[in-house]
Amino acid sequence: MTDTAISVKGISKRFGRTVALAEGFSIDVQKGQSLAILGANGAGKTTLMRAILGLAVPDTGTISLYGLPPSDPRSRAGVRYLPERISFPKWATPIQMYRQFERVRHEGREIDFIHRAESLSCGDLLNRKLGKMSKGQRQRIAVALMTSGKPGTVFLDEPSSGLDPAGRMLVRSTVAELVDQGSTVILNSHLLGEVEQVCDWASFIHNGTLVAHNRLDDLSRFKGNVIIETPEPEDLKEFLGGAGIVKEKFLTYPLPEESEFPKLVERVAGSGVEFTGIQLHRESLEDIFMRIMEGETDVS
Repeated sequence: MTDTAISVKGISKRFGRTVALAEGFSIDVQKGQSLAILGANGAGKTTLMRAILGLAVPDTGTISLYGLPPSDPRSRAGVRYLPERISFPKWATPIQMYRQFERVRHEGREIDFIHRAESLSCGDLLNRKLGKMSKGQRQRIAVALMTSGKPGTVFLDEPSSGLDPAGRMLVRSTVAELVDQGSTVILNSHLLGEVEQVCDWASFIHNGTLVAHNRLDDLSRFKGNVIIETPEPEDLKEFLGGAGIVKEKFLTYPLPEESEFPKLVERVAGSGVEFTGIQLHRESLEDIFMRIMEGETDVS
């Protein structure tokens, strides 16, 4: 049995004269992978999601979801999709919506939905009409509906839209839980700091073209420093020859080559100065995003 959850081969998509996905767009996603789809507004991220799900038909190329074409309803068994914009009947309650969904998908338990809603701090809203809720409350309910139980694959298009910081934190925890339980997660979000905490792969789309697809660890470059956490940063700085910058309990120490890191760790360990952490200073996801979106061709 293949480990490939999603296979996109040579597709393209236009809407009139607008190129949503450029000719030859290809990508594979493995089972259990947590993939961020990143790019500027209008880059083609949502179009890609919709094409994989069979909601938009590509002009060229092929797509398979668990070995089946999107036109086959069986390809969407165990698959959930939260679009960026979602509208509920104003008269319905979350419990009613969950039961309606289950009449179609037959794959969950109501108690799992209740538990998910409670974890998203909206368990008290399950019998309130959706028309009586704020945008943030409806968004939490939507996330609960799409992530309860153990879905095989989850597509999340801006899941934190309209949420306050507390709500965004709860959504981030929910996505992390899905990843931990082995779900395949496809996430489109502009909140790069949050994406960085839950996704291990990223695809960057620019004007409908896939310009990078790799593990985040492999895309992130070494920035020439090591960050050492220690209660005695000045003592450690002196031991290392006076180089580096001290800020609170951290010493940022310059390191010309990443390959020299193991030797530095040995020096710090033999310094006699207590330390609680040492790590290479690498690019953040925001750094990577800006570098790639500014047109750099070498993204390895």
